[in-house]
Amino acid sequence: MNKPSSQINSKSFEQTVKHEVDMALALSAQEFAWSRFLQHKLLSSPHEDPSYSSKILETSSCKQDGKEGSEIKKKLKELQKLVPGGEEMNMEEILSEVGSYIVCLELQMIVLKSLVQDNIS
Repeated sequence: MNKPSSQINSKSFEQTVKHEVDMALALSAQEFAWSRFLQHKLLSSPHEDPSYSSKILETSSCKQDGKEGSEIKKKLKELQKLVPGGEEMNMEEILSEVGSYIVCLELQMIVLKSLVQDNIS
């Protein structure tokens, strides 16, 4: 069954908006590794969702033993998947980058909410 052209155009529009918003996010924080990685990915494949496979953390990065250590490794692997370029970062780099990434995402959310409210009004 074929999708109506309005649905296709809507999906294309949503992808374009997401791409532009992500690029604005990347350009607003160029001093961070995650930002440079996101910008590179957006420029190389403009309308793809940047979901990346995680590279396993080096075992030397996390020196915890037992259950607690494996939980920390698991959480860090999840974090690597969330931060653009995270799969290429070690534990120290991830921890130093994640704070700025969260702040930029929060700002992006505020701007998008503002745009939606302006269009509704």
